[in-house]
Amino acid sequence: MKTLRRLLAATTAAAVTAVLALVPVGAAQAAEEVYPAPSSGYWTVDGRGWGHGRGMSQWGSQGAALQGVPAHRILSFYYPGTNQHFLGNPRVTVALTRYAPTSSVTVWSPRGRTIRMGGISAEQILPAGRWTVTVSGGTVTAQRRAHGDPTGPVTETRTYTGALNTTVLRFESCTGATVSTCDQGGMVVAPSSTSTTGRWYRGDLQIVPTGSGGGAGFDVRNGVFMEDYLRSVVPRESPASWEYAALEAQSVAARSYAWHKVVNGNPLCDTTACQVYFGRGDANAAGDVTEPYEHARTDEAIRRTGGTVLYYGGRIAFTEFSSNNGGWTTASDVAYQVAKEDPWTGPSAPRTTWEQRLTVAAVEQSCPSGGKLRNLVVVSRTGLGPLGGRVTRARLECTTGNREISTPAFGMYSSWWKPRPTTPVLGSPAISATTTAPGQPVVLGVTPNVSMSWTLTVRDTSTGRVAQTVTGSATVGVRFNAGWDTSYSPRAVGVSPYVGPGVYELTLVGKDATGKTTAPVVRRVTVTKPADPPRVAAVPLVPNAGYVALPPKRLLDTRTTFQSLGAGQRVDLTVLGREGIPTTGVSAVVLNVTMVTPTTDGHLRIWPAGSNLPNASAVNTTGRRTQASLVTVGVGGQGKVSLWNAAGTTHYLVDVLGYYTTSLTTSSRYLAAQAPVRAADTRSGGPLTATTPLTVDVAAALGQPAGSISAATVNVTTTRAGGNGYVVAYGSGALPPTSTVNHMPGADVANRAVVPVVNGKVTVALRGAPAHVVVDVTGWYAARGATTGAVFTPVQPSRLLDTRSGRPLGAGETRSLTVTGGVVPNGATALVGTLTAVEQTAPVTHARVWPAGLPLTPTSDLNSGSGRTQSNTVVVRPGTGGAVQLYNDAGQSDLILDAVGYFR
Repeated sequence: MKTLRRLLAATTAAAVTAVLALVPVGAAQAAEEVYPAPSSGYWTVDGRGWGHGRGMSQWGSQGAALQGVPAHRILSFYYPGTNQHFLGNPRVTVALTRYAPTSSVTVWSPRGRTIRMGGISAEQILPAGRWTVTVSGGTVTAQRRAHGDPTGPVTETRTYTGALNTTVLRFESCTGATVSTCDQGGMVVAPSSTSTTGRWYRGDLQIVPTGSGGGAGFDVRNGVFMEDYLRSVVPRESPASWEYAALEAQSVAARSYAWHKVVNGNPLCDTTACQVYFGRGDANAAGDVTEPYEHARTDEAIRRTGGTVLYYGGRIAFTEFSSNNGGWTTASDVAYQVAKEDPWTGPSAPRTTWEQRLTVAAVEQSCPSGGKLRNLVVVSRTGLGPLGGRVTRARLECTTGNREISTPAFGMYSSWWKPRPTTPVLGSPAISATTTAPGQPVVLGVTPNVSMSWTLTVRDTSTGRVAQTVTGSATVGVRFNAGWDTSYSPRAVGVSPYVGPGVYELTLVGKDATGKTTAPVVRRVTVTKPADPPRVAAVPLVPNAGYVALPPKRLLDTRTTFQSLGAGQRVDLTVLGREGIPTTGVSAVVLNVTMVTPTTDGHLRIWPAGSNLPNASAVNTTGRRTQASLVTVGVGGQGKVSLWNAAGTTHYLVDVLGYYTTSLTTSSRYLAAQAPVRAADTRSGGPLTATTPLTVDVAAALGQPAGSISAATVNVTTTRAGGNGYVVAYGSGALPPTSTVNHMPGADVANRAVVPVVNGKVTVALRGAPAHVVVDVTGWYAARGATTGAVFTPVQPSRLLDTRSGRPLGAGETRSLTVTGGVVPNGATALVGTLTAVEQTAPVTHARVWPAGLPLTPTSDLNSGSGRTQSNTVVVRPGTGGAVQLYNDAGQSDLILDAVGYFR
């Protein structure tokens, strides 16, 4: 903080070209902005922020702390999805760049302390004194003068020999004459034998010959414990007078940043290229501190957070930070550095907003071959915040050719800047409302500085899809309104003409007669949820049905119909007569329902239309995470099922996999496996990729004739994913436009599926990043018309267990639950339900469910971890006493079990 933090390499006037990475920030991109080189020789530039804006804003952290926000919430906001871990107090080595390379230094001990010096593991404890160090090749020479006497005679000379680029000589100080008194108190180092002031560093000093400077060069390194290192770093980064919460957040971020560099093989240094590190303080020739660089308040903040670092996905997080992000954080290619508005970096903080002159001379230093600048072209911005957001790429059009530069600052405070308009501008933007109801128009009013055509684009922020585009023209100086009536295009048949609830981004761009475009005017509008439809009449649920498997087909994708669900909103979905489901004789349907990028943690409840809202969930997920779950649900009134969203807004997908029918001669009965059978596990070889599907021989795994199986109930688990993607389990033939499991790196994800079996086999295909796949078979359906097996009866979804009302399951704990005698009758041969894990404490864990009286099943039913609410369908036989056993693998987990039907 005392120096500008984390500036990009391209922030100087002598910026260089760079290959740009694609960073998904979820906002509309502005058109190119062309700024001809002005005859005045400069532009007046408005800008925001100080530094790159990635990770924590130091001034934002202080702003949050002043509002009473604790350090852990500050860190969670700036590094979302990270978890705190205890690192301990490892020893680190810091390259002291002010002495790297050098040809001579002088070191002495602090007042009242002896010196321990020598080669590694060959040190000796000597009286206090001043030692001047020089190097020739791999030989280090140390000459002693009396302590506190820079100009005194040399009284002793010692030499040490070793290999280049290794520590040949090491110094540390002690309080006495034995090694046990050497307590990391540190040493003082100065650049000259006559220096009367030096820098006191805790830990030890290491002399490392480098062979540079004709063999006389060497580096000085400081070996120090992490917590002592932070005592100098934290007050250099954040003023010690700041609130403790801000200092604690800085301590954790600095500790994590340093450890990330260490574990990734990058050396620590003492400048802004790493973190500013001045040691304990300046000291005089007598070894007394004259100017301290540590402070009691930052020491206390470090103590309070002792050893705490941030992890993401099991690895140390790259916790970058900058002085001031200008009100918006900047995204990068790591998942926890996201672009979002920062409510704590306020206008009163230094450099939140600023004005500077950007000279043509400063820009054209980057022209190829010393050319003269013709045009400065802003190619792209983040589109986030005022001025159109940060500049992500600029093009210099020069007399000698063009050059593109990423995130340019040209010596200014940040890459968030904009020259005052000499191109078309949409001035004085104002929006009529930031919240509206479906069917209620919103207008965005602006005044153009030239005549222009304009385009208003409305985008669903949760999916990035364009809902509507409106065009028009405007006259110079005449204010106009670009309006949106909350409709979407093209409209879906039989669906509301208005978009569902959520946040929509309106982007207005103008273009003048020469083709120059304005910076976009971007505003966000929240559309509220509509009224729920009238409740249909309930119908009795039909028992004793057989199963008919269908090729997976997509019944609904609200991303294309823009019919997201809001908090507490219900919709009724017609299932009979669609995608192969008959109009009559259907007892229940088997669906795969996916929540897509919900805005917050939540769940869906799904039940027969017309019945009361159940207290049982069907699909559970966390904010911004796409999650699928198998759902078996009885068909309600008018051939419909109801869906209800608990919190936030979410899009959802509904895929049909099959149905249960009262026509037992044309359907299949269910047979439960004695224990789950592992039919495929790619971990014994290479991961599944998008190029080659996996054929799984279900019949062979079960030991059944191929012709005796019409469908199988499988648990598909993805693990060790290389990135985001999805897996589809299906019978055979062309890949269906559906998904079974949506996988992501750093997490095992499982989902149950009922899959048609063709010639005894099923197919598993992948799209997206490679992942390993495990397929467990828990049961199968006999050939159609066979009389062997059980029939299905749906029930109103009902909660059988919720350990949150008692105590969670501990690591390795098994708990018994009686499931029959209520909604599931005595004599049922299998329970069909939804198992959900919440509030897990372990990063990775799993749950298993199996019949009571049998040994622990060897396969998992639900894979989850901390910060990840997860659910999956289970089909399990009641065991002894009508009970099932539930097992939690690691940490503590609350488990919820809901019944949706049963076989008998």
